[in-house]
Amino acid sequence: MRAKLEFKTEKGTLIPFNHQYHLASAIYNVLNNADGEYSKKLHDYKKYKFFTFSLLNIPKRKIDKNGIITRDGKVYLYLSSPNNEFLGNFVSGILDCYGSITINGVELLPNTLTIEKIPEEFDILKTISPVYLKTLVDNENGAKKIYDLLPDDAKFYENFKNNLKRKYEEFYGKKCDLDFNFEILKSKQKRMKIKNTFCRCSELVFKVEGDYDLIRFGYECGFGEKNSMGFGMCRF
Repeated sequence: MRAKLEFKTEKGTLIPFNHQYHLASAIYNVLNNADGEYSKKLHDYKKYKFFTFSLLNIPKRKIDKNGIITRDGKVYLYLSSPNNEFLGNFVSGILDCYGSITINGVELLPNTLTIEKIPEEFDILKTISPVYLKTLVDNENGAKKIYDLLPDDAKFYENFKNNLKRKYEEFYGKKCDLDFNFEILKSKQKRMKIKNTFCRCSELVFKVEGDYDLIRFGYECGFGEKNSMGFGMCRF
């Protein structure tokens, strides 16, 4: 299940480039206003959160050195999860309880909300928030360090598939016997800042085929890691 939200703000408002952390915080604030117990349980759960969201989409924009300036005050957000309770609480929180979200001091007022249909089949997918994957490698002292994976590394493809299967198993509580294959058609490296940490990630256009239920699960909860921080959301 996924939703498209249109927000309004003042014309000429500057939205910072690195806004994912602020968006994630705003989402939890909305959930907390709808159901504080649910929000706390989700936030404290140490493994997968099973939701993802897009970068803010600002169609009429001007790029500034400090961020994106909206020319007409319209800002769009996509939010998705295989867990209907999550989106139900968010919709309730944003429309009935909270009334707005704040991104790094910028207030966004909800204008419209649309529940989008899930495709009946999948072919070409395009990321609307970049895919993040990592692995551990040995440094010169023999200690392990985190290494961000990009599509020029074979490990990227292995982790891309295995990560989705692990999330599927955790969500449904059963072994994943499903499989899928994907081919990257276009990729662009991005460098995103989450709090005080930079990570390398990838904007992708990719062709996907295989078991529908597994691909749909990735479409709803996100591909790759850090989905609940705004990574790995796709559109067809």
